[in-house]
Amino acid sequence: MSDEEKENNKKSGSGNMILMLIVVIAAIAGGIATPFVVAQLKSDEPDTPPPVVEVDLDEEVEFIPFDEVTVNLDEARFSRYLRINFSLQVAKSQRIEIEEKVNAKAVIFKNWLQIHLAEKSTEDLRGKYGRNRIRREMQDFFNKVLFDDGIERIQEVLFDEFHVQ
Repeated sequence: MSDEEKENNKKSGSGNMILMLIVVIAAIAGGIATPFVVAQLKSDEPDTPPPVVEVDLDEEVEFIPFDEVTVNLDEARFSRYLRINFSLQVAKSQRIEIEEKVNAKAVIFKNWLQIHLAEKSTEDLRGKYGRNRIRREMQDFFNKVLFDDGIERIQEVLFDEFHVQ
C-alpha cells in the first residue's frame, strides 16, 4: 500500500469513529428526551376541569357505622387476629346519599377489608403510625369505590374498636 492509501484509511477510520460517536450520543439524547416529548403531547390535550362541589368545612358531620370486621393476621400459625369496628365521618347534608352507596357496596368493602387486612402483621398495626396508615388506606379505598370524581366525601374513618388478639 502506498502512503496515500494508508493516510486515507486512517482518516476514514477516525471518521467512522466520530460518526459512531455522534450516533450513540443522538440515541442517548433521544432516549432521555422521549418522556418529556410524550408528556408535552399529553399536556396539549384540553383538560376538563373537575366538577365543582361546594364543601363547607364548618358544616356539621355525622357518622355512618360499619359492620364489625374480623380477620386473621399474617402470622405463621394464624393465631393472631384483628377485630375492628369503625364509623365513616361524612358531611351531614350528604349522609343519606353516602349511606345508601356504602350499604349497596358493603359486600365489596368487607371483601376488600378481609383481603387487605389479612396481609398485615402485628408489626404493621403497631402504634399510632400503623393504625393511622390502615385508617387512611381504608378511607382512600372507600372514596375511590364510591366516588369517581376524585372528591373525598368520606372525611375520616374512625375506629370504635381496634382489637388485636
